[in-house]
Parts: sequence; structure tokens; C-alpha cells
Amino acid sequence: MNIYIVWTGKNNVGVPILAEQHRGIVSTINSFHYFIQEGRGDEVLRPTLATLENYTTIHFSTEEALMERAGYPDIEDHKALHKELIKKTADISRESVYLKDPDMALKFLRQWWLSHINVEDKKYAPYVRKLMERV
Repeated sequence: MNIYIVWTGKNNVGVPILAEQHRGIVSTINSFHYFIQEGRGDEVLRPTLATLENYTTIHFSTEEALMERAGYPDIEDHKALHKELIKKTADISRESVYLKDPDMALKFLRQWWLSHINVEDKKYAPYVRKLMERV
């Protein structure tokens, strides 16, 4: 069985704690995919989404604190993206649980997270890396 999201160097924002947290989120999505492939998606849908919700809260808190310390000029826009991701995840979670459609949640999570990590997070990464060099 293949890994759903293969983590590569291009996914790494170059900030060790954030890269580790990103890998944790991707790992959870890959585990969810595994259970769906095994025909057990409905069984793990709610716990997986709850895990991602809790972990995402910790991750966004870490990310926002580092952006603030680094003086990232577009921090408010990035925080707005975080709020949007949390809302969309909650909406998709409710809908996929109601419809008993774990694939809906899986596809959304993959698309959103890869886009967020590889596009949006790359924007603040140079600022936070520079901060890390000074610490």
C-alpha cells in the first residue's frame, strides 16, 4: 500500500520545529488514508479529525509566535489563513461525518495542507529562519 502524501525536502520550510510539526500532520493524514484503504475509514474518521484539530491548534500557535518574534510583515494575513483553515476543516469534518464519507475529508486535508505548507508557509520561512540564526 502506497503512502498517500510522500514527504520530500520541498515540503520542508527550513525551521526544525515547524518541519517536524508539518510531518506530524502529514503522518496523521497518511494514517487516515491507510485506514480508509483498509475499509475502516468510518471507524477512524472522528478520532482522526479530532487529533488533527488539536494538533493544528498547537502548530498554528507555534507558527504564529515564531512569525511574531521574527517580525513577519504579513502575519495578520497568515493568521487569517489559519482561521479559514480551521473553519473549513470543521465544516468538512461535520459534512463528512454526517455523510459517512471519510474520502471527502481525506481529499480536503491533502489539498489544503500541501498548499498551505508549500505555498503559504514558504512566505514566512525566510523571516523565521533569520530569527533562528540569531537565537
